[in-house]
Amino acid sequence: MTERRSRIIIASDHHDLAALAEPLGSDGFEVLSCQDGARALELALARPPVLILLETNLALLPAERLVQILRANPRTERVAFCFVGREGEEVDGFARRRDQFFIRPFNPEQILGDILGYLHRIERTRQVSRQDREVEGALEQISLVDLLQIFSLNRKDGLLTLHCDGQTGFISLLGGLVANARLGQMEGEKAFFRLLGWTRGSFRFDPETRESEPRISLPTDHLIMEGLRQQDELAARAEMLPKPESELVLRVPREHLPEGLRPATHEILLLLQYYRRVRDILDHSTRPDLEVLQILQVLIDKGLVEQADEDGTGEQDREELLGLDDVIAIKEAFGEGDNLFETATVKLVLLPGSRQDLDTLVAALQGLAEFAPDPLLLRQPERVPLGDIGSLRIGDSFAIRLFCLPTDSQSAPLWRSFCRRQLGALAIGSGDGVDAAAEFFRLQGRTPVIPLAGADRKPGSLALQTGDRQGLKQMLAALAEPYRRPVVLD
Repeated sequence: MTERRSRIIIASDHHDLAALAEPLGSDGFEVLSCQDGARALELALARPPVLILLETNLALLPAERLVQILRANPRTERVAFCFVGREGEEVDGFARRRDQFFIRPFNPEQILGDILGYLHRIERTRQVSRQDREVEGALEQISLVDLLQIFSLNRKDGLLTLHCDGQTGFISLLGGLVANARLGQMEGEKAFFRLLGWTRGSFRFDPETRESEPRISLPTDHLIMEGLRQQDELAARAEMLPKPESELVLRVPREHLPEGLRPATHEILLLLQYYRRVRDILDHSTRPDLEVLQILQVLIDKGLVEQADEDGTGEQDREELLGLDDVIAIKEAFGEGDNLFETATVKLVLLPGSRQDLDTLVAALQGLAEFAPDPLLLRQPERVPLGDIGSLRIGDSFAIRLFCLPTDSQSAPLWRSFCRRQLGALAIGSGDGVDAAAEFFRLQGRTPVIPLAGADRKPGSLALQTGDRQGLKQMLAALAEPYRRPVVLD
């Protein structure tokens, strides 16, 4: 006797639906037919099917009640349902990405094609789950949801690696449960929800690889359901939420923001000080994308944030921050004149008198496509950090590291260690520490030092406004001047 791969139940009193039993049986599936919901329930409990094809208006036991009973039973909770009903009809318990709905009158060939495609994907997923060695495949053939559910059922351990559109993500499994997910700098549930939206690309499962400590505690089924719910809500509200490519501007100074804000809102407002594009805020926030977009929309509605004009960037604004002649002169001064097409990096030392002074410079950089803030800025929001706070990318082969040094007396012994390979220094704000640091780098570092206005305006210092591209161009040109025409610094 030929071994049947899977069982299918057809529950319908319509001939056109019952007639699908023959072609499905010819494809190797065991097909059982009945005319009412009560009999379908009896057959499903006797031996769980992989799929039930049913009318929405079943006799004796309604379709929605049948779904509810079977989904509540551990033996039948993974059964997929293909509903046939009227256009616009909604079915309680419909599981997105697992169930399907066909409108009557239907095309028999379409239903057969969709059912067979789904069943073959399930069979392929089961083959993957039975293997104890590394396995790989395409997400178009096996969805991530199906993979995770099968791995959960079989209590698999290992690392699932995903590739899509040049991005790579990782999902760590422990006993079949999702323990962690990583995508770029994102981890945990946020990364998992992003990966759940990948419907194309490739996957590789390595049962021998173990990941770092668990960061996700939700059961896999709950995690998947929440991720799909958020995706559905994002799709439904797409026109009412900020677009990923939109740019936002914080209208209220940080010190004037309302008190008692929720931690999530406080985090988003902090990010808005360093990023203007919505996509960048989404990528750097620890919160799920749906929550971030909802908070941004509330801030817009309350007038704390506004969207930048779409045509606010003119042709002049798109000019490079530093001219090619200046880049070449700087590279030659640092001994890289023969490698003009290779990427070179120099250091610009920042000497702020306070965190407020540093934030003034960061505000001037905000919104520039060339500026990439460093996470150090966000990890230490209240004090002057020691280290890179970001970078400016000038063209394809030149970058300026923005390196921050505290100017207090306790940090003074460290200054000498950072005198090498520097483009110059910015003395930001005022105070004895700023003056001493500026004098040190001008004399000992033999580097140009530009006084920059901080939180309080200082006579004789350059004042930059928020998003002041032209002011930044002038500042960088002044730093490059000694390299164009080398002079001996006093």
